[in-house]
Amino acid sequence: MFRCLFLASTCITLLVGCDLVPQHTTKGGVDFPYGPETFQIHLLSRLESVPEGQVSGAIICVEFDDRDQQATRATGLLEIKITAPDQDSLERVFDLNDLKINESIWNRTTRMYQVNILFNPVLANAPSGGIPISVTWTPVDRQPIMEQGILRALNLK
Repeated sequence: MFRCLFLASTCITLLVGCDLVPQHTTKGGVDFPYGPETFQIHLLSRLESVPEGQVSGAIICVEFDDRDQQATRATGLLEIKITAPDQDSLERVFDLNDLKINESIWNRTTRMYQVNILFNPVLANAPSGGIPISVTWTPVDRQPIMEQGILRALNLK
């Protein structure tokens, strides 16, 4: 009987004495493996055309993937820069650490961030070579990472 009481009190002491401290992190890696590891300008990104053939803007889709290549959300800064012909560079910066901003550009259906940028004035037509785009992601505690690409209008003919 004494042994059972001693064993029970020892187990209770060990359980009460253990303090499980959750590991919090703001990035992917060893502490939190399912944070974003890579990102890309997704192929759904494109120039937005109106029926008359003019280009009114761009839809930019940015996908973040974790180490298992599963789509995930991100924190940090997301900067998008488009250089349309005969216009000043269009730049947008999103602080993904702000939960309202993060939610406002997150597309639940595609599991990507989606940003719509309007051209003012609209372009008469889509440039044959497309429009250059650069997207820079600055994780909370790391150096900026940049991806570049070309936006093109969808050819539905």
